This record gives sequence, structure tokens and C-alpha cells, in this order.
Amino acid sequence: MNKKIIGILKKVYYHENGFYNSELDRHEHKIPDSVTKEDLKLLVENGLTPNNFETFEHSSSLQRLLKLKENPKLTLDFAKAMFLKGLTGEFPRGRQTLMSFIYIKNLYEHKFEGKENCEISGLPKNRTIDKTHQLYTYYLGHSWNEIPIHNLIELEEILKYEEPKVTAEDKDKLIELLALISQSDPNETPGKLEKRIAKNKVLPKTDKYKRYGILLTLSECGILPNDFILPTYDKFSTRKEIWKASENLTTSHRSDIVLPFGGWKGKNGVNYERYKEIFE
Repeated sequence: MNKKIIGILKKVYYHENGFYNSELDRHEHKIPDSVTKEDLKLLVENGLTPNNFETFEHSSSLQRLLKLKENPKLTLDFAKAMFLKGLTGEFPRGRQTLMSFIYIKNLYEHKFEGKENCEISGLPKNRTIDKTHQLYTYYLGHSWNEIPIHNLIELEEILKYEEPKVTAEDKDKLIELLALISQSDPNETPGKLEKRIAKNKVLPKTDKYKRYGILLTLSECGILPNDFILPTYDKFSTRKEIWKASENLTTSHRSDIVLPFGGWKGKNGVNYERYKEIFE
């Protein structure tokens, strides 16, 4: 991503630049005076128009996600190549793609259950989202698994890119990270692991939350196992199942570290068989 584009988006989506539009019931961002017409044209040309709102409804969103499973371009090879390029810091945008791909891997047809969000898939009954704001977080290098509708926004946009060529250096970065994780003390917690990774400077261009996202993806793959719930790579767990399993976590309910990574401990180590299955 062009650094100039990131700089323009940063001006628009500066946290103090937002406001609530009560008439439309949504959070919008002003276009600051420092953003020129030429800047806006550049964003539009790259499919990143600010305040690009779309209303997502459960049934249609689910169908779009299921349709993506049939896309010949969206393969495990494509998703893992994006992840590896994100891991090295060469293409931070790619960090989310493998997690999004895993979400749809075992996703199935179902009817909406629940109130605001589906208790099966986590997809909203009806929600309006600024797609550009969400994509901006991915271009910064963030990745997460708590709001499934974001996977749809992410996957539909990432397909405009071609599959990157993975080098030996890209693969070595993941091997280096897993080697460090495998040295964990049996009682090491997810939070302590993140701090140790930061201290060893293994993951370039990351902060605490970006490192959590990377480790969460490895957990969703089953490479960082846990004792509470199967990784989404193996089984699509409903939101109800995830909420129930989360009750067994000893971390605070306000913790930034969610399942499945939240259930990992040093004693769980690294599942190298799963690593080989996916990445070799």
C-alpha cells in the first residue's frame, strides 16, 4: 500500500475526527481541511472512499461468504501467502486474510438465531459499517476474529490482489517465531508470550495488538493449541459454543486475548504437525 494513501486515511480516521450522525444512526468521520481534492481522488481510485457505508443483513451476508468459498482464487495457498507477507511486515494488509479464510472454511448454511447478532455465525441481524474504516485497520496490520462480518469486508477486498510469491525468507520468519514460542515455560500465559516476542524483536512493524492478531491466527490454525475449544480450521464453533468455552478462561472478561489464543499456555507448545500441514 502506498504510504501516501495510508497517510491520507490516517488524517480522515484520526480518532478525534469522528462524530455520531443521529439521523442515520452511524459513526462518521469528517474530511479534514488537510485532505485535498487530489487526496480524495487518490482514495477513490484505490477503492478507499471515506465514509463508504454499507448495511449488512444476516442472510445476504452469509450467502456472500458461502459464495466466496467457491472462488477459485481464494485458496489456502493464497491466504497463507498473504499471511506470511504480513508476518514479515512486507505487506501488513495480508495478516487478516488467513484468519478470514479459516472462518469461511467450515461455515455452513443456517437461519438467524439470537437478537442483534446470530448465535451461530456471529453475523449481525442488520448493521451499517464504514467499509473503508475497517479496511484501513487491516492496512495498518491489525487482525482479529471477534466480529465475523468484518471477514466479508476483508475477503472481498483482498481478492483484488494477486497471490504474492513466497520466499525462503518469508518462511524462515514463521519458523523463527515458532521456535521462540516452543521455548515457552509450561506456565507461560498468552500475555507473557507476547511480551517475550516483543523483547526478542521477532515480528517487525508490530505493536502489542498486532502481535496478538498474528498469534490468534496461528491459534485458529491449530498451530498454537488450547484445552478449551477446537480451532476454527478443524471445526466451525458457534458463537454459543465459543461463549461457553470462554467461561473456562482464567483471564479477565475484559481481556484483549480471546479464544482460541486466550486458552493457550506454554505447556501446549507448538503443534508442528499442523504447521507442516498448512505451511509446507
